[in-house]
Amino acid sequence: TWVQTQRQGYRNYKAGNKQKSQGMCEERINKLESIDFNWVSEAASKKQTWDEMFEELKLFKAKHGHADVPQTCKDNPKLGRWVNKQRQGYKDFKAGNKQKRNGMYEDRRHKLESIEFNWVSEHASKQQTWDEMF
Repeated sequence: TWVQTQRQGYRNYKAGNKQKSQGMCEERINKLESIDFNWVSEAASKKQTWDEMFEELKLFKAKHGHADVPQTCKDNPKLGRWVNKQRQGYKDFKAGNKQKRNGMYEDRRHKLESIEFNWVSEHASKQQTWDEMF
């Protein structure tokens, strides 16, 4: 939609990517802001940021003594999915696949490792061991 195009153009313009800014410029930004244009969609504003999810992971670790959240965590299924996404992003990051790394960057890897995050789930490791034994 037109609104999405303005938001994307704004993000690209602010990031210095003028070629992908969809013609966004200071004049257009000022005009849109004069009508209280919302630069972030309502759906996007409801999404938790990476840092918020990382804080949830730290709380999980404090409660359970580890950061190995199962993908199907009953207490917090969103955290389980997020942790799985981090692991997959790390695999893609290490493989050099920039398209699929799910936002995994060095600083995020360091943050996760600072709380002794396991890049391979203990649950997956146990399954792999069983399969190897079989």
